[in-house]
Amino acid sequence: MNKGKNIIILILNIAFYALCDIKYLPLVGFEIIFTYLVYCKLKNSEKHSKMWLTIGVGAEICFLGYFKYVGFFVQDSDGALKILMPLGISFYTFKIVSFLIDSYKKKLTCEISLLNYAIYVSFFPQILCGPISRADDMILQLNGDCRITEEKLIKGLQLILSGAFKKFVIADRLAGYTTTIFSNPSGYPALANWIAAFFFSIQIYCDFAGYSELAIGVGNLFGFSCPANFNLPYFSSSIKEFWTRWHISLSSWLKDYIYIPLGGNRKGRLRKNVNLLITFLVSGIWHGSGLNFICWGLWHGMLNIFSWKKSNKKPLLFIQYIATFVSVTFGWILFNASSLSDGMKYIANMFVGFQFGLDVIVSSIMPFTGDYSCLAYFITVCIYIVVLFGFELKDYRREDTNDLRIKYARSAFYLLAVILFAIVGQSSFLYANF
Repeated sequence: MNKGKNIIILILNIAFYALCDIKYLPLVGFEIIFTYLVYCKLKNSEKHSKMWLTIGVGAEICFLGYFKYVGFFVQDSDGALKILMPLGISFYTFKIVSFLIDSYKKKLTCEISLLNYAIYVSFFPQILCGPISRADDMILQLNGDCRITEEKLIKGLQLILSGAFKKFVIADRLAGYTTTIFSNPSGYPALANWIAAFFFSIQIYCDFAGYSELAIGVGNLFGFSCPANFNLPYFSSSIKEFWTRWHISLSSWLKDYIYIPLGGNRKGRLRKNVNLLITFLVSGIWHGSGLNFICWGLWHGMLNIFSWKKSNKKPLLFIQYIATFVSVTFGWILFNASSLSDGMKYIANMFVGFQFGLDVIVSSIMPFTGDYSCLAYFITVCIYIVVLFGFELKDYRREDTNDLRIKYARSAFYLLAVILFAIVGQSSFLYANF
């Protein structure tokens, strides 16, 4: 890829971020230039490399901590101090930190210019919600002949259609219902609380996986190759397997820069368990400053410690799939709640006074639209969910994965569904808030 094309991409990055959050564009620019200068010091100063690494990583953590967590720790008479957070700061901070650490460890194998580094940090499809790409991979493509091929164009368009279907057809249609129930769980039957909890699990997956597919697809249109960020996570038989399939770029980042440096599994079972808890605690803190996020991280840490082995017996394996999904769903309740106490109240409402009958079912479905047209709406959304997971079940079983006719038929279905049923422009991506 030539220098002129790289300059055009950087201009697009700047324009995109300016449209999204122009007031913090100078901050992003400053962080890019500052950390690139730190990289130059790391590369040219062996004697003081550890000092420069500490300065660079420390500064990035301070930026992230100030904008993301100061409202949690500092309060005044009117409540928590609110500071507007730069969009994408969690994602581009992790990209910068991994870049600096890899530079210090001499893991970067390619020459890195300021232009290509700026593109890597601010690449517009990824800056809001990831994936968290690695410098050596992306900058190597920028330095090389990153051509736009017919194969990349087709794959990119297929990913864009799939991502749009997940986000605008399923996630955004479920959002109205889950928001209604989560905002007032005691005002609805316990059955509605259960439905909303399971629907939020699907919503957050379709929202985030949809964004990742859109980002990777747009990257393909520019000639970039990026590995998948999700790999059928709800077909996991254990929490351990779930975290190899969910938000893969974050999972691998936490493993490489938190878990392994802490000692990984090299220092005995007790130390391994402590390292797992610390790693997932960091994951919780990265997602948000509330106690609910900390408990969400610790919940997954504990589930990983007691994670079971995949069974060879189909009946037991099916139970493992269900148990894993339910365990993840209870974690998402804490994740989606506005506070830890609200999350615990929500869980309590799922069990207190649980009833099942025609009146309860009607009351539980009504929040979809507020009138009796909600039944058709509810059924339509459920059909789309069943179709999506039917497609994913075939992918999980590796059925028809190389049949181009099947892929084109899916893309045509996604396009038609987006045209007929999408909600566009009324909501943001969930992970843009983190």
